[in-house]
Amino acid sequence: MNVDSFFLQPFKTHRKKLAPGQRVPAKTKHHALADGERMARTAEGVAVIHVVADDETGEASSITVLARHGAIPEEFEEQIRAL
Repeated sequence: MNVDSFFLQPFKTHRKKLAPGQRVPAKTKHHALADGERMARTAEGVAVIHVVADDETGEASSITVLARHGAIPEEFEEQIRAL
């Protein structure tokens, strides 16, 4: 069985490079998108992520970026696709 989860990945500049901050979980897609817009007001960048994972193994079968706000590192999407 698959389980959907949503989280926000904020980014801030650290040593002149965009670095990921602490991930923030969201209860639903609606919450994730709304929270992403709110968080974008204070973070330099925010990615709203949807993960579909196997309930038993925890292995991700798909990872999708639902929304992007502000500055997000170019390599970020490549990195999450490699997971």
